[in-house]
Amino acid sequence: MSSSKSSSKFLSRASVGEVVSSSYNLLTTAGQTINPIKSAPATQTYDNEAAVKDFQNAFKKSIASYHEPSAIAAGIDAFKHINSLDDRKMGLEHVVALLSKHSDGIFKDKVAEFENKLIEILYDDLSHPPATYIGPKYQYRSVDGSNNNISDPNMGKAAMPYARSVQQTHPIPRNTLPDAGLVFDTLLKRKKFEMHPGGLSSMMFSFAALVIHTVFRTSHKNVNINETSSYVDLAPLYGNDKKRLDQIRVHDGRGLIHPDTFAEERLMFLPPAVCVILVLFSRNHNHIANKLFEINERQTYIKPGDIPHTDKDRAKKIADQDEDIFQTARLINCAWFGSAIFSDYFSSILGLPRQGSTWSLNPFGEIRDSDHKLFERGRGNVCSVEFNCLYRWHATTSEADEKWVEQSMGNVFKGKQIDKLETKDFKAAVEKLEAELPDVSRWTFGQLKRGPDGKFDDKELAAIIKDAVEHPAARFGARGTPHVMRLHEIMGIEANRRWGVCSLNEFRKARDITFSSPSAVPNLNPTFNGLILEFLTAYTTFLEWNSDKEIAEAAEHLYSHIDNLELYVGLQAEQAKEIVDGAGLCPVHLPLHRGDRYFTADFTPFNLTAWGFADSQRDPKGPGNGSMLGRLILRGLPGEFSKNSVYTWFPLQTPASMQEFLGKLGTADRYDFQPSPQPPPLLPSQGNTMMCNKFWEALSSVTRTATRPHASSQAKGEFFLASEPDQDAESQRDQTEVLRVLRASPERAEQIANYFYEKTRELINIKSYSLNDKNVKYVDIVRDVLRYVPLHWAATELAGLTLKEDSEAWGDYTEPQLYEMITDIYSFLFLDVDPSKSMNLEARAKEHVEDLQRHIKANILADVGGKLSIANLVGTIQSLFNMKAKRPRLSVAEGLFESGASADRTTNNVLSLLVGASVELSQSIINIVNFYLDKPDVVKQLKAADAKNPALEAYIYEAMRIDPPFRGVYRDSLADQTVGSITYFKGQRVFVDLTHASHDPNVFPDPHTVNVKRKSKDRYLTGDGVTRSLGVDLTTKIMSQVLRAVFETNGVRRSPGLAGHLKRYKVAAENTLRYEYLGADYLPTAWPNTMVLQASNPRLACLAVR
Repeated sequence: MSSSKSSSKFLSRASVGEVVSSSYNLLTTAGQTINPIKSAPATQTYDNEAAVKDFQNAFKKSIASYHEPSAIAAGIDAFKHINSLDDRKMGLEHVVALLSKHSDGIFKDKVAEFENKLIEILYDDLSHPPATYIGPKYQYRSVDGSNNNISDPNMGKAAMPYARSVQQTHPIPRNTLPDAGLVFDTLLKRKKFEMHPGGLSSMMFSFAALVIHTVFRTSHKNVNINETSSYVDLAPLYGNDKKRLDQIRVHDGRGLIHPDTFAEERLMFLPPAVCVILVLFSRNHNHIANKLFEINERQTYIKPGDIPHTDKDRAKKIADQDEDIFQTARLINCAWFGSAIFSDYFSSILGLPRQGSTWSLNPFGEIRDSDHKLFERGRGNVCSVEFNCLYRWHATTSEADEKWVEQSMGNVFKGKQIDKLETKDFKAAVEKLEAELPDVSRWTFGQLKRGPDGKFDDKELAAIIKDAVEHPAARFGARGTPHVMRLHEIMGIEANRRWGVCSLNEFRKARDITFSSPSAVPNLNPTFNGLILEFLTAYTTFLEWNSDKEIAEAAEHLYSHIDNLELYVGLQAEQAKEIVDGAGLCPVHLPLHRGDRYFTADFTPFNLTAWGFADSQRDPKGPGNGSMLGRLILRGLPGEFSKNSVYTWFPLQTPASMQEFLGKLGTADRYDFQPSPQPPPLLPSQGNTMMCNKFWEALSSVTRTATRPHASSQAKGEFFLASEPDQDAESQRDQTEVLRVLRASPERAEQIANYFYEKTRELINIKSYSLNDKNVKYVDIVRDVLRYVPLHWAATELAGLTLKEDSEAWGDYTEPQLYEMITDIYSFLFLDVDPSKSMNLEARAKEHVEDLQRHIKANILADVGGKLSIANLVGTIQSLFNMKAKRPRLSVAEGLFESGASADRTTNNVLSLLVGASVELSQSIINIVNFYLDKPDVVKQLKAADAKNPALEAYIYEAMRIDPPFRGVYRDSLADQTVGSITYFKGQRVFVDLTHASHDPNVFPDPHTVNVKRKSKDRYLTGDGVTRSLGVDLTTKIMSQVLRAVFETNGVRRSPGLAGHLKRYKVAAENTLRYEYLGADYLPTAWPNTMVLQASNPRLACLAVR
């Protein structure tokens, strides 16, 4: 647009490809032939240069205008890669040049024809009208669904009429139709409960009810009006008008809603599992809002309490911030809901859990037709009356839910027979109940009670979910609807008639082939199933519609002719198909999602934030075949289900059915099929330092680390790192021996510390770079240096591993590869992990451990196990062909071997040391460097300090106390005991908050201030990782030398802007973590990834490696 250099970048690659390839057809038209290469005489050498020259001359004569060879290359590229054009070959530019040169020549007519084609392609390359606008008005969902289609703001808006999608042509006068009550009693009323053959649970249809009530809310005053929007926008949670929405919001500047609240009162009249699901989405909203505030991606959020009350704009600032967080959280939460519909709901409808399939249709992305025109999306949607009739699944009601509904209706309609209720009775009861409803924050359901904090009890919510998952749903089909639903069905039939809906046969004939599949959706009626699986033909007889003779004859008596069978009844009583493997998808849902602008054109990382965009995405490799509901349940009810429970990962199937399906797939051993036992109660310990020290002293006899079960599941033998030494004499001996070898002499400790000093300088030298000013050097001190300094030492010096520069080089692992492996293992052993990620993390950790064990054991046998070992021979041969430094001598392994440890035990303990002495050490050093960068007086002292200055270690102690890598550790009590004033019971898990204790003013006066003259170093509390592996003295000595190497750099300081700071944010929910970071996938991680420093001197003191 602005220049030819960038013009092609405004088009899709496919469009440019078509333009370029089409244009080159002009070269062979008008009956001309190009034969550029002449025959060379036998005595003449016809070299390449001559051939090219003759080709150019022939080309000039042929088309009367010479074109650069680059144009030919661009044309070839366009023909070969029409959907992936290399715009650097200037294809579009050559097309324009071609057109300009031939507008009056022999190709005049063809050029004019192509010009028209070019204009058409260029115009159709963009949507007309545009898909979206920018700004808050269009960035966020409106509460009533308006503005989803920016060209027709009322499309799909709440309080608008239903649409009609099928024309009625066959006359069915209402006065000829049978009584609705008689129809129910004859064709729909359940005689006995029949379990759903596909193993669907009651929870499946509780979720279906939430979907239904999201897009349908027929007005009792005017049945033509849908009082909710036609979009999957979680209207039962957020409401469909501003009044309802404001009732659930807190408006405190954090974007929160009142605990466990929702806006839709109708759901309280449904089985309680429906409300539980909605409560989980309510909690998810607040989790998302809190996370948005914590991460503060755009650095615009501030604590409302930090805004001075004297600020005249205070109220507006709080309101604006609250609106932004709330609306962003709502977008993300709705994306979760949409993802759950496809990942769990449709998967169960289609029987994918039986196949173990992770497949899910993605209807949201950009699609171009064969002519490169954009296939429509994000243009809005209006729910139709046909969809309303189709989506009535009362026949699937479980026995337990049937009893619940019967009891509830008995309480509402006291003294009246359910079979005799009329529509007026229902409307009167609804009006009465709605008038008696308290404030939304006090709504209850299922006889639950709210606590003082306004929340429902987690255990009671979990119990409802467990019951709903265990109770099987009923089959679809005729005579399957419970008698207690009689009034609901009569009202549905009557609405169907008032709307003038088409007949069943008209509906079937109106369906087109939308998708093709060789098999059917399990136990759905053929019309519902066949909407996308086949072209639907009209039924010719009632027996064709339902092969049960009794039902077919009854229907014929009621309707006389199959063409008179009304849509609502025909769908409900149609014979269901048998269960077969296969796939299909309900087309009625695709417009709801593809037509929604917020699931398509405006589903962007900017609108949802990078974290929110990633958080709302389904992980196909996750447990439960990528279940989103599993993540929702574990997030909303922490600790109530095991990490691998089928109750969470397959909630829409019964556990019995999943045990059968997963057993056939060979994956049953990955899941827990029993209602999860309650975890040991967690008691946080936030006492003072003396209390923590007393608890520490009690560890030897009455507690153990809470990580031991994880460790033993990962490797043969034991990790001394993750087992209590006093509980295992052999582990204690191993740890003692490791520390003895590492601290064999003062010189040995100095050698190790000096290694860290030199390696830090080396990596800074290698990884530093200049930008526009050659006198200023930059280095990403986290990503390129501090993450890998301890890794180099632990991997090469202790484990005998060889780090390689890239995946193709010689060696065992690259730096990033090994770092990721160790952080996975460490995270699984010691950190609070998102329960929904735990299964995958455990699998990765186990794989990493086995891989590392294999490498380490081979190195141990080669270097320690004797000259005649096969591993030693292989290593010797390798060294002949690789000009690499010899692997280091494994002194730790030697010491363990000499003390009588087996090869396997030595391997595990070397691995334990590798895990414990690397990534946590990196984390600690990063925190220390970051801590002192903002203290120039300390930096000056560190710069001047020599290697043996005792003040260095004092600075380490203080930084570790004030800004430790992690908050604390877990312990399990092995017996009833009292420590200080607190009593712990056997089996109770205790979180020891070391950070809180390290800020005890009674032990550390002025605790937030650095004071290198503090006494009693034994009062500094450490955790389970690096100090346990290396000992406190060696750890601090190592850290002090890395610190010296960094700060002796001339003029070291933070890089300008956010690049010079750790991208971390404080977290409150995870005990072990104080801060989190966003990883490369923009999801939370415990591990920092970047912080750029700069130094202002062409000759940096520490860049020349000594």
